[in-house]
Amino acid sequence: MDAQLGSVAVGTPVGNLAAVLATEGWVVLPDQLPGAFVAELAAAFEPLLARHLASADPNRGVNRHQMYVPFEPPFNDPALWGQPTVLAVLDAVLGPDFECTYYGSDTPFPGAEHQPAHQDGGPLFPGWNTSPPPYAIALNVPLVDVDEANGPLELFPGPHQPDPGAEPLRCTLPAGSILLRDTRVWHRGSPNVGPAPRPMLALLYTRPWYRFVLDRPALTAEAYDALPDPGRRLFRGADRPRRRASGDRPRLAVPPPP
Repeated sequence: MDAQLGSVAVGTPVGNLAAVLATEGWVVLPDQLPGAFVAELAAAFEPLLARHLASADPNRGVNRHQMYVPFEPPFNDPALWGQPTVLAVLDAVLGPDFECTYYGSDTPFPGAEHQPAHQDGGPLFPGWNTSPPPYAIALNVPLVDVDEANGPLELFPGPHQPDPGAEPLRCTLPAGSILLRDTRVWHRGSPNVGPAPRPMLALLYTRPWYRFVLDRPALTAEAYDALPDPGRRLFRGADRPRRRASGDRPRLAVPPPP
């Protein structure tokens, strides 16, 4: 792995990982997920993406698709959302009460172009020069090897919007690596000049008071109740049907004023 991306050796103490993430804005955990599990995720993702393409136009630039990922096998496996090292790092950076508040993906297809440099979450208080501690951390998992050709994510060091000629760091990663990044880091998708799509899963973990602009994960009541620890804490804010107690009457709508 390229040290300039903040990659770290396997077995690096959690405190060191948290310090890299908090100070540099990102950290790469190389080869974090087992190859067989990544292959299972990729195989399940392909038909979901095909159905999405049949009914949706590119929504993140030319030939680039953001798609929500359903909370169902294999994507609901704790190996994805509850990787112990990741949770320990997030606990150190976000505090013990953080949640998982987004479950999606980003896939540039051949012909995808450069995105404008952007942040996934803007500053809490625009114009305030003091930077607060991290409050939203994205987790990205490439489902294929990301090379120089197939549209690697580009990250810009520093807290400010990059100048037009600024040189970013290109995230070439093997499939199954985990990239953790502060959503305030300026970044962009790069052109995919390869022969195939580059799918990447994207989860978001936030402090409990932060509200992201995109939809929260959707879980059935049964899926939520079946979650192992710490799943019910992490997904307590997920969109899910609310059960009424036995004998409860449906709430009556308030009639409009005459």
